Amino acid sequence: MFPEEVKTVFKNLRNEARVFFWLRAGGPILIRGADEPGLDPLLPDMRFVRAWRNGQEAPYIPGSSLKGVLRSRAEQIVRALAPKEMIIQDLFDEQREMEKEMRNRSGREVYYASDPLTQLFGQTYLAGRLSCSDAFPIEGEPVRLNVRTHVAINRITGATQGKALFTPEVVEEGVFGGDVTLTNFALWQLKLVGLLLQDLDEGYVLLGGSTTRGYGRVKVENVRVTVRDYRCAPPGPTIRGYEDDDVADVGECRFDRKEYCWECSARGIEWFGNLKIDIVAELERLLRKQTEARCKREKVSHGG
Repeated sequence: MFPEEVKTVFKNLRNEARVFFWLRAGGPILIRGADEPGLDPLLPDMRFVRAWRNGQEAPYIPGSSLKGVLRSRAEQIVRALAPKEMIIQDLFDEQREMEKEMRNRSGREVYYASDPLTQLFGQTYLAGRLSCSDAFPIEGEPVRLNVRTHVAINRITGATQGKALFTPEVVEEGVFGGDVTLTNFALWQLKLVGLLLQDLDEGYVLLGGSTTRGYGRVKVENVRVTVRDYRCAPPGPTIRGYEDDDVADVGECRFDRKEYCWECSARGIEWFGNLKIDIVAELERLLRKQTEARCKREKVSHGG
């Protein structure tokens, strides 16, 4: 079940996937920047986050913001689909205890001792397989910022708090280009990323702050997927996960030989839906591997 040559998760590069996409604002989006208006009364109370891009300041969607909402949605999905016996760490104290327990262990042991969310998104003791880039405005697509005015609400009474007002700066219109990268991924992780982007496109996942006010709706457009396999043997009509026994039909696209890898490309978010990967079955298989790894570790610790 566990290849002997696998010493750490990232030592041997086996596969990689990059998902490029556009995020089009489907309404106001608020991602608050770190800077405050200070003494300037003309600036809004909450400014949209900005970064330097091509010599000038530009609003953008931080990769950390996108990764945060994807992880939150992934946790809901995994908790709903995972076997009851599968333990998912959710408390800070539990994570700290796990970090202490994983010290001086091999990468394989750490990986299979971790829950699915930690495997995909990472934790302080384990690097995740997923990374999100910052999403910057697409050239030729105007970004329109606006300052909205809201009345503060008393959290106890639910009524307006006197004459208190606050003014957030939001993106009303705009298209931002970003990407998600998976390194040494399992196929269920690739399938899950597609489901997360689909939920984001359909409005089940909202981006940024003030989502209870209707902010944060985006449309996912122009999806392009590039999958690379770095193993010498050709993948054939299948897509392979990090482990050799993790295989599924690649769909309509096919792998072509590049100088140092096999590569295939696909377009459209629908490609993920056509992947013949059962996440429920894959989580059950992962649980069996976790149990096997735990029994092996306990046997070694007891000198068996």
